[in-house]
Amino acid sequence: MTNKLPAVIEAQKAIGAVLEDLETKTASDVRDIGLEDMVDTDPRTGAPVVQKAVEIKLQPRPSKKWSR
Repeated sequence: MTNKLPAVIEAQKAIGAVLEDLETKTASDVRDIGLEDMVDTDPRTGAPVVQKAVEIKLQPRPSKKWSR
């Protein structure tokens, strides 16, 4: 789908800002992002429930050192 809904475009911009902040705070580059199903326990019923989770993989940036 090439015509994205305005809400999708807005969400992509918000996610991009969060990832940029994460890279700045961790001195790393985002290597991969994935959406996964995970099983958790519903606190009200105690029954298992499948929820979506986001996994973000970071790769540390090599540190720069200038020769003196």
